[in-house]
Amino acid sequence: MFRLTYDTNVTGPHLLTTALAPLLLKSASPRLIFLASGTASFKLSEDDTFILNHAPEPGWPKQTFRELPAYKSSKIALNMIMRDWERLLRKDGVKVWAVNPGFLATGLGGDVEVLKKIGAGEPRLGGEILRNVVEGKYDALQGKVISRHGKDGVQAW
Repeated sequence: MFRLTYDTNVTGPHLLTTALAPLLLKSASPRLIFLASGTASFKLSEDDTFILNHAPEPGWPKQTFRELPAYKSSKIALNMIMRDWERLLRKDGVKVWAVNPGFLATGLGGDVEVLKKIGAGEPRLGGEILRNVVEGKYDALQGKVISRHGKDGVQAW
């Protein structure tokens, strides 16, 4: 599970960005956006009230999401990839961010109605924050993880 998750969330975006960087540099207004996750926040990982941080009952095996550690750690790794791309392309005028669209009822994480019952938002909210980044609302926050829930629009590390 770890290898597949890292290939999808870290290696893939890095290799794709590497391949497309020459085209990006030719753009009149180059922007590079990585898709982040709120689960990649060390601060959030300390919040025991967050549903994904509830400690399981004692004993073994644990009844938990077996994919969750791979997903969380891959998204933290992606944040560092974003930081490196921001550094690499800063003097080329490329604006780089990661964007956390939030916990949304997209169907990617299971049944949409179940997701809504546990607090997932409407998918359009993710589109709105991405549009705001593309349109320049967060230009002053390059190299950060942009989030609807973050202080001043920035997700805590």
